[in-house]
Amino acid sequence: MLTLSYFDQREKMHTSIEIPKDAKVYLNKPYVQVFWSPINKILTSRWTGFCTYDEIIAVAQRIIDAVTFEGARKVLYDAREIEVLDEQSQKYIAGDFTKEMIKVGIEYSATVSPTDVFAKFSLDDIQSAIKIAEASKNKFFQDVDEAFNWLLSK
Repeated sequence: MLTLSYFDQREKMHTSIEIPKDAKVYLNKPYVQVFWSPINKILTSRWTGFCTYDEIIAVAQRIIDAVTFEGARKVLYDAREIEVLDEQSQKYIAGDFTKEMIKVGIEYSATVSPTDVFAKFSLDDIQSAIKIAEASKNKFFQDVDEAFNWLLSK
């Protein structure tokens, strides 16, 4: 059973993200949940703990598949509980993954920064390594409500 909270456009999103009742779940692993909310038209991934490079690649492909299938334009990466990412994973996310997400239709993405200071360094490295002009519509947030509301405004 997931212990995430429900959100939609009618009410403010709670601090912890719940999978909406009508959401389509693409992935539900101990380290990540990926789901599409047809109400908000936002693909959300919620990361928890440590992920290997191979897990990052597999999840990234599932996210790309979901974006393609749903025609998603907006994605929310809730990385508050993720742990440090290895250098190979950081390079992949900043390079090939970001390029592919733009190619398949993502226009806006919001990333909520990790609470762990070392994991935040990993995300900062990714942010500074992204060199694609179209990725300028990716914003980083400290607060999940701000990130969600920013995506809703787009």
